[in-house]
Amino acid sequence: MADCELCGLAKPTLVPVKVQVHTLANPEGAYKGLCQDCLASCEAAYQQHFGEKKEAKK
Repeated sequence: MADCELCGLAKPTLVPVKVQVHTLANPEGAYKGLCQDCLASCEAAYQQHFGEKKEAKK
């Protein structure tokens, strides 16, 4: 079990999300573990702030 980076609750599975962290140890970013509830909240906030993300046609 691991703790969610946002809410701090211990969950059996977390979703790895890459975030921009500018340090000498992690110049390309780092992965943070979020639970499903926090991931849904982050996605809703992103959609509200930036609008819907359009997928590029292949």
